[in-house]
Amino acid sequence: MISLLKRQCLALALLVIVFPFFVHANTPLTPAERQASIEGINTILNQQYVFPETALKVSALLLQQEQSGALADITTQEQFADKVGDLMRQYSGDGHLSLALIAEQGGVSHRLKETEERKINNFAFEQARILPGNVGYLKLHKFWQTEEAHKIGHAALVFLSHSDHIVIDLRDSAGGSPQLVQYLISHFVPEGTLLWEVLDRNGKSTEQVLSLAVPDAELLKTKPLYILQSKQLASAGEFFTYTLQQLSRAVLIGETSAGLAHYTGAAQVNDWLFVRIPMFRPISPVTGTNFEGVGVEPNIRVSAEMALYTALRVVNKGS
Repeated sequence: MISLLKRQCLALALLVIVFPFFVHANTPLTPAERQASIEGINTILNQQYVFPETALKVSALLLQQEQSGALADITTQEQFADKVGDLMRQYSGDGHLSLALIAEQGGVSHRLKETEERKINNFAFEQARILPGNVGYLKLHKFWQTEEAHKIGHAALVFLSHSDHIVIDLRDSAGGSPQLVQYLISHFVPEGTLLWEVLDRNGKSTEQVLSLAVPDAELLKTKPLYILQSKQLASAGEFFTYTLQQLSRAVLIGETSAGLAHYTGAAQVNDWLFVRIPMFRPISPVTGTNFEGVGVEPNIRVSAEMALYTALRVVNKGS
């Protein structure tokens, strides 16, 4: 009898350990709560979304879906975040616009939930090495918003500064921090260069982002620079490539990027839900616009798989 009880307790413990998300994945949602959440989202959209006209359109369509009964099959908080979030992106065409559960994300933040993995993986600076022909190669997976990432990025670029050409590989890079983008770009352009300007939802300028003073970077200012990109490249990584391209400072090789340009914030809807919402629009001083919805076009279009090979061919041909 005791042995059977032990086995039952062990089975229950394993169920809790292995399937804790099953409990959370069925948080019930009443029709009244669903309706109130739609109303809360619409209020936030119309107060904060970067394009007021788009906010009106999306909020009207969401309200129409709720009133028509099209959302009646949503009975949990998780279903709501997934389905309504998908509708918001569909109606707006904005991949940055999303819903998230406060409990799952550990709070309300525009940043995706992070783990200690970033420290294990050198803050996303995967490789810094010299390829045959004295070509400096840097592979970066994400633009982390930490002082450590700034230090590692600086050390990597200084290490590569005595190469004849530099190739930065962003083909597997996600988004991240515009501050790290600004800092890394500052290695390649003169101090005080206007990199981009930030506009609010009314088109008013709120900030001018200038390149910074960076020590030990003089050799990098005139170094031939090639950046590899893929169709998955998004957000902060795109701003890195787009800014350097528009300043005629880099040649982009690969595929057209994802097209997610806007600064994103977070706004709480209720005690369990929040919106990640684009609030500001950075623009290039060269083009007066950005790459939202269209992506960053490469100078040399090849598949992502062929981008490094192509860059090395271009470098060797020019040497």
